[in-house]
Formats: sequence, structure tokens, C-alpha cells
Amino acid sequence: PTVVCVSGWCSSHRPRRSDFSRPLSNCPHAGAQGWAACGDAARGLSSTSEPRSPLQALPPFQLNESGSPPSAADVQEVLPHLTPKQLADAVWCFAQHEIKPTAELMDAVAQEIHSKLAQFRAQDLSNTLWAFATLKYQPTEPWWQDFERQVYGALTDLTDRQLANLLWAFAVLERRPSPAAPGVQEGTSVGPCSTESRGWVLEPLLAHSCARGFSGYTAGSLHLLVWSLGKLDHAPPAVWLEGFLPVAEANFFRFTPTELTNIIWALAKLGADLPCPWMDKLLMVAQWRFPSFPARLLSIVAWSTATLNHRPQQEWQMCFEEQVRSKFLDFSGHELACVAWSLRRFGYSTKNNLVFYLLQKQQRFLDVDFDVLSSPKLLRQVLGLKASAQGEGLDGGHAAGGQ
Repeated sequence: PTVVCVSGWCSSHRPRRSDFSRPLSNCPHAGAQGWAACGDAARGLSSTSEPRSPLQALPPFQLNESGSPPSAADVQEVLPHLTPKQLADAVWCFAQHEIKPTAELMDAVAQEIHSKLAQFRAQDLSNTLWAFATLKYQPTEPWWQDFERQVYGALTDLTDRQLANLLWAFAVLERRPSPAAPGVQEGTSVGPCSTESRGWVLEPLLAHSCARGFSGYTAGSLHLLVWSLGKLDHAPPAVWLEGFLPVAEANFFRFTPTELTNIIWALAKLGADLPCPWMDKLLMVAQWRFPSFPARLLSIVAWSTATLNHRPQQEWQMCFEEQVRSKFLDFSGHELACVAWSLRRFGYSTKNNLVFYLLQKQQRFLDVDFDVLSSPKLLRQVLGLKASAQGEGLDGGHAAGGQ
């Protein structure tokens, strides 16, 4: 007879073993409210070691007489008998196979996980929170507090991927640290005594990530670390950034166009003070790969560079302008406005410039004075007025962006 096992409470699909090693990618992601790049950061990284499929370890449920899967009540009877590993694997399977359980079922699973958190290993913690973030499930505050305490206890057991996935999940679920208490220096590492503070474990995670100079971190993990900080609007300590920049530079050619864009976007959003040679090298690598950059990523790179008050070299600007010309029809109104604002910050004049001429030929920009685009606040106001008049729903620049 057809069966449904615990990992497939909402589906009769039986995954193949090859399904569990597939990389996770190709989803939109990014900033604080609705803008930024798209790609790998939307789902984090796949696990460092393949989670054991609950299909291989748990007794299946028979379909009921009507042929439907077991109810939440049926599953809740089994939950107390599952090990921490099986619970983590089951919720991981939900997310991996894009199965959206009911709120009632997710609450029951989260409650059972909460009761067994003390037995969760580092990989189980990472897989569980990755799954919750992928499913957009927000646990309760008591659940978060105990989870953060358990993560702190497993800090030294986390691999680079597991740590990066945890930070990514914190960012997606918007688990931002509470403001530092009076007298506490920002960036100071805290311990379990600080569990009254929301998101307190983020600082120990950052300290642990750079403890060995990011040794062994892959390009994907490095990208997720800084993207998560940008998403959370959480500036890392200076020592963290000092260690991150040279390691990221060594991986410039390993980053995808989306990852390069996300890195510069996050650093711009955090207001980082970056060395000019580092920025020039990143932009040079991006320039060599411009043909692979869609219009959206070009817009974000330009906005981020201008926001960092960095003026690219002349050759870069010429290549960028050519890319804007060739992909002009692919830009949205929001993206065109960011390009126009960035070019003004780079010192471009509106006279005798093909890009500005093309922009001004667009109906949506005919009434806009591009001189006001040199100010981010004015840019936001102008686009807001145009959006309300035209119903285009534009925001003010990529700084307002997010997943």
C-alpha cells in the first residue's frame, strides 16, 4: 500500500538519495525590506554532511481510509518517540522538498524540538534553523532563547557551513540583536549571562568565525556571512572586518556574480570603510565578468559603489556605461534611477551623455530633474511621489531593499 513517512507528512513523494546532495540556489534574496540581489543567499548552503533521511529510519504511516496523509494529531502521537536527529532531519526534509506544513503541525514540531534542544548536536541545530528560515517559520521567544543558549554551547563544534547557515537563518528570520546596554561597548563578546538580550549569540558566532582567520571558509560561506550582516544591519567589529577583507579578496574569482554583488551591497549597507585598492580589485573582477551580470546586479553594484563614496577607475566606468546601453531595456524604473544617481556620484554630467539621454527618453522620467538624484533623500522622495502618481511602487534606492 502507499505509505507516508514522517519526513513526508504532507506528501507521498519518496525522495531519492541524490536529492539530499543537491546544491541550494536560484532564489531571490537580499536587504532589509524588499530590495537587493538574487541568488544563492536565498536558501543558504546545503549541509556539510548529508543529513540521514528519516525515510530510512522511521516507521511509515499508513494512509487513512480516505487516502489522505495522517493528520497533525496522528503525527503528534509519534513526535515524542523521535530522536533529536530524526526531528532535525524531518524538518530539514520539509524545507529541502519545499513542503509547507500547516501552522499547527509546525508548532507541534517546534515544541517537540524545544523539549529536546539540550540533546541537539551542532549539525542538528544548523539544519533545524535553516529549515525554519526556509519555511519562514518564526519560533516563540522562549524557543529562541533556549536555542541561542544551545548554539553557544556548541560553538566550537560548528563547521564554516553550519555557522554560515545559522547566520543566514538569523538574517532571514530577522533575529536582530538588541541594542547594547548602557556601559557595554558595541562588539563586545557576551556569554550565557546575556541571554536576556535578543540575538545575543550573534557576537560569539562572529568572534568564532574569525578566530582562526576564516581558515577553511569557502567562498559560499564567506558570502553568506557578510550578506547576513547586511540583512541584519549589524556592523561587525573592526577586527572581524580586518580579517574578512583579505580572505574575501583571495576568493574574488571564486565568487559568482550574485555573490560579488551581495558582498559589495552588504558592505555598503553597513557603511564599511574599505581600502581603495580592495574596492578597485573587486570592481575589476566584476568588470571582467560584466557580460554575466544582469541589469539588476549592475544597478546594485553601481549603487553600492557610489554609496561607499568610491569613484571607479575610468576604464571601469566606460565598460559599465556600455553595459547599461546594451541592457537598457532590461532595467526597471527603480534600477534606472539608481544607475542615474550613481553616475552623478561618479561625476557624470547630464550633457552629451548617452546613458542620461536614454534615461530621459523614458516616459516615467520625463518630469524628473536629475540634479536631485545626487541626494539619496531627494531620490527617495522623488521616486515616492512618482510611484504614488503612476502606481509603480518604487522605493528609494537599494538601501531600502531586502528579501
